Amino acid sequence: MPEPETTILAHALDRLEIPRAIHDQMVEHSLRDAPRECCGLLAGKPPRATSLHPLRNADPASEVRYDADPMELITAIRAIREARAEIVAIYHSHPQTEAVPSSVDLRENHWGPVPRIIVSLAGQSPVVRVWRLEPKTYHEIPWRLV
Repeated sequence: MPEPETTILAHALDRLEIPRAIHDQMVEHSLRDAPRECCGLLAGKPPRATSLHPLRNADPASEVRYDADPMELITAIRAIREARAEIVAIYHSHPQTEAVPSSVDLRENHWGPVPRIIVSLAGQSPVVRVWRLEPKTYHEIPWRLV
């Protein structure tokens, strides 16, 4: 009997640790793709992220939503599996609004309790916040640079 496939999703983390280099790459990706939203995955061993997987926004004209390119998503998931890591967070940017989940973020939450990082570019400097999304609400998750 074959071994059951292990999940690559780190469910229900109550905190997140992000190395400075990964944080900076995530912010750079957000700035580079502005004024469009960007998206990507953070992988690692919960609760610490150890790799960043930027994804192309398949909805390139939108400044208010993201849709990860399916082929890039598959490639990223394969790389995460090969590294025996887990998806510890999904990130995207809000180029013109605060780092707070939008109604679109809630409605299009297809990854359940996986933490969501939002990088806001609306102020003088980028703001990074982490959230757990529920069907109709959300709450903030503590995180720290390591």
